[in-house]
Amino acid sequence: MRDTLPNRDLPHGRDLLDVLLAGRRRFVDMAHRILKCRARAEDVVQDVALALCQDRTIPEMRHPEAYLGRMIRNLALDSLRRNGLECRLLAPIAAAEHAASPCACPHERLEACQALRAVAAALDRAPPRTRRALLAHRLDGVPQKEIAAQIGVSPARVNGMIKDATTLCRRASGALPERDGAAAGAWAAVA
Repeated sequence: MRDTLPNRDLPHGRDLLDVLLAGRRRFVDMAHRILKCRARAEDVVQDVALALCQDRTIPEMRHPEAYLGRMIRNLALDSLRRNGLECRLLAPIAAAEHAASPCACPHERLEACQALRAVAAALDRAPPRTRRALLAHRLDGVPQKEIAAQIGVSPARVNGMIKDATTLCRRASGALPERDGAAAGAWAAVA
């Protein structure tokens, strides 16, 4: 299997890989002392082996064990730091149960979306002046006196239009029970 490695034609890389494979248990133990996890230590030694297979510029050296030991130590420390950072940045799973959620459950979110669609549809059926008055006052915060001046009605009439439109929106969302023809009569009076 070692004959199929990509850098077998490079004598120095091949020598380092042979040294790594011959002392694999010792190198895994070295990484294990840093990481405190056998599986992660095995991964570090495997990463060093892969780096040796891919690196085409391995210099000739007198002490290949020391060079490999330094590589393993550095990769193990990098892995330890990365794991520590991930633990600090990502909340533990147990804390996820108490995390704030924008919606308690998907069913409630669906109901809220359906209610919003119903309100939008009710506003689409409202007379344009009433819809404009409600949106200007509730969304843009325009005072009722200014709205009255813009559409040419009294402030009391604008107040009534906003009240009627609010009632219609509440009925459409299910906040108020629907009365027979009450909404239709309110829109006829506003238009």
